Amino acid sequence: MPLYRLPFGLVWMRGKGLAKPCAGTILINGKEASCLVPSAFLCDGPVQGRRTCDGPLCEAHATQTGPNKHLCPACRTAAFDASGQRSLFTHLVQQQ
Repeated sequence: MPLYRLPFGLVWMRGKGLAKPCAGTILINGKEASCLVPSAFLCDGPVQGRRTCDGPLCEAHATQTGPNKHLCPACRTAAFDASGQRSLFTHLVQQQ
């Protein structure tokens, strides 16, 4: 029974074939919380020991990298770090 965060609050849902809740995080009143929005995508980022990350993602947390290819925030950061495609903004934020 997944717990979803909908515009009017948290809702428990029952049934077969329901999407998993998003694994991303959001800030609520300055505190980090799970996103819990119904997922529309799975992360396709490589993970050591498995073929892909497969973390469930909502539209807000998914970064499309190709046709039907999406990355979660953690895999996106790892891919940018590995490719050397860092921006000045990223460099300044990580120095603090």
